[in-house]
Amino acid sequence: MFVPIDLLKPILAELVRAGRSGLPPRPWLGVNTQETEGHVMVTMVTPGSPADKAGLREGDIILSVERQPVAGVAQFYRRVWSAGPAGAAVHLRVLQASASGR
Repeated sequence: MFVPIDLLKPILAELVRAGRSGLPPRPWLGVNTQETEGHVMVTMVTPGSPADKAGLREGDIILSVERQPVAGVAQFYRRVWSAGPAGAAVHLRVLQASASGR
């Protein structure tokens, strides 16, 4: 779990009290990403996660979320979270890494 520092203060007391923010859950894909040269690259896929079941793999590049291009990790997460509540289908356009590049 991570909480951007600018979002922590309003939810800190609830996190300490209940172990969660109190905000509605957001969609979770099960990927770790990093921004590389203006692209969002998958660095890890959680086994059994929605991303794993969809076939995402380390080295894949996420081009768009819900038909909107993404150029950075912050933009990627904002678009995923705006797709709906936890459990919502999130449509990605992905450039898959070559099998030899993995």
